Amino acid sequence: MEIETATAVQFFFPSPSLPMVYFEAIANSLDAHATEIDIKISIAAFGAAKTLEVMISDNGDGFTDENFSRFSFLMRSRDEQHKGLGRLVYLKYFDRIQVDSEWVGGRRNFIFDSRFKGDSNLAADAYQGDRRTTLAFGGFKNEKVKSYDDLNPTAIKARIIEHFFPRLNEVVDKGGSFVIRVELETSADNMEKDFFSKTEVIGPEDLPRMTWEEIQDHGLDAISSIKMGFHVQSTGAKGGILTAVSVDGRTIPIDLVKPSAIPFGYSVIVLVSSDFLAGSADSSRQNLIVPEHIPEQQFFGFVRRKVGEYLSREIPKIKDDNRKIKEKFEEKFPHLLGLFEEETVGLIDRDDALNVAQARFFKVQKEVLQCEHLSDRAYEKSLELSSRTLTEYILYREKIIDKMKEFTADNLESEIHKLISPRYEKFSQEELVGGVYRNNAWLLDDKFMSFQTILSESRMDSIISEITLDESPIVDDGRPDITMIFSGDPGASASVDVVVVELKKKTDAEKENQYAISQLLKRARRLVAHCPNIGRIWYFAVVDVDDEFDASLKQQKFFPLYSAGKVYYQEYATEGPRGMVPTPVYVLSYDAIVEDARSRNHTFLEILRDGMRRYAAAKVLN
Repeated sequence: MEIETATAVQFFFPSPSLPMVYFEAIANSLDAHATEIDIKISIAAFGAAKTLEVMISDNGDGFTDENFSRFSFLMRSRDEQHKGLGRLVYLKYFDRIQVDSEWVGGRRNFIFDSRFKGDSNLAADAYQGDRRTTLAFGGFKNEKVKSYDDLNPTAIKARIIEHFFPRLNEVVDKGGSFVIRVELETSADNMEKDFFSKTEVIGPEDLPRMTWEEIQDHGLDAISSIKMGFHVQSTGAKGGILTAVSVDGRTIPIDLVKPSAIPFGYSVIVLVSSDFLAGSADSSRQNLIVPEHIPEQQFFGFVRRKVGEYLSREIPKIKDDNRKIKEKFEEKFPHLLGLFEEETVGLIDRDDALNVAQARFFKVQKEVLQCEHLSDRAYEKSLELSSRTLTEYILYREKIIDKMKEFTADNLESEIHKLISPRYEKFSQEELVGGVYRNNAWLLDDKFMSFQTILSESRMDSIISEITLDESPIVDDGRPDITMIFSGDPGASASVDVVVVELKKKTDAEKENQYAISQLLKRARRLVAHCPNIGRIWYFAVVDVDDEFDASLKQQKFFPLYSAGKVYYQEYATEGPRGMVPTPVYVLSYDAIVEDARSRNHTFLEILRDGMRRYAAAKVLN
């Protein structure tokens, strides 16, 4: 073999398992038309890896001149279904393989190891006995065997059926038969691990009975159809599923459905087969390589949907579970309502289900945004997109409200401030959309979404400059927590409305809370003195209103307003260059902010959710 064997083994089989040795030998035996295959495993004890020996024999065609020539040259395959590499896996685990082959007309024996150059001993006499080829594997390379299942005939039997089901089923369909025996011989039993000398036999009766569906119009390949086989068995044990593709007579598992999605008491096998999958495996036959002309995500999505449709029909509990999970998703993610895969939402991971729906959402966005002219269909899509986008934003608001509700006495004032409006930042109406997920002034009142400018913890002199639109020579380093300026056009308007917000920790005493009101009125005097264009100043003190402070506010003739929390109002006036400027002051408890915002937001959300439901229903009917 004109190749550096050790390098080739590592390159083509970087992470094989010991059962791949059995698989490769069985595949070669089936290629040689064998009907009987024997695998004999002997080991002194599971922990005595160096005593492991494997003998695999069959009654196939044998190493005739043609077969031996093909074996001697790496990557010389007989057709596109064969890689010409499989035998390298032998040398991943064993130093040497003694090969003895007899067939009608000849005998051949040779040693396959890293020094193999295509030499053999060919008997001169014409052998006339039964066909028999034996591979004796010796010199196990590893210090230990990875798993008991790698040597356990019961586990190996299940793996062989799983791996070769398409190939063995084809033999049976053509009227043939087969027997595969797996024998373990050991002198150190381990009953707990089901490890003791025994023999398992595989025959046609062990193959699962499949129900086949052929799909012609699948949108993946214009020429080839797709065959999907399903086997659903009632087992009385924990549920499980094997989803695999058939590539060149072998199965390659694909992870599309989580085993936990299969109800207790059911075992499911799904097999996908198509001409366009011929040769679509890597060199080790462990991984699927989807052909370049087939969109991988579309292929997996198609298979997943068909699996969901079939299992929903065959296992009623899956359909019921799907409905419940779908309802939960639509409750939590109403902007994606109608975009979830109906049949698979409960069969796959939560994140996968959301990703599929989100991808469909983005696709709609892309289609609408790339339209130069809105047709009737595009117009309808734009309305749908707008509703979904607004719903997504309202859901974001729910998260912000929940976050604020979690604030306790341990939270700093800066944390509360950051949630409402990040400190030291400026927001303008011209950049409303860009900052809509960072500026949450709406927590105080939705009308604050119509601001002209928001200044978060800016110096007073900067605020005065924003209001007067002049480079103010005034120096004032006072910093109101949040200042909002309202006007359609400050330069042309006769007056400007200003909102100033002061925040205090939830545990601040009455003295500090009272100071917040005094601080607001003091800043009102400064603003009015330097900003003659101010028409009104609205002040909000966000504090923790306990019973003592509640009584104090009433004593100061603050009026209670309707709210789910505690909100008080007092009308003040501040003297300015042009006369008295109305200065209403609001005192809000944290509960009032949270619950009032939740009430407003919930109303929006329910309206949008109902609209999404009606849209999804209309889409199904059409």
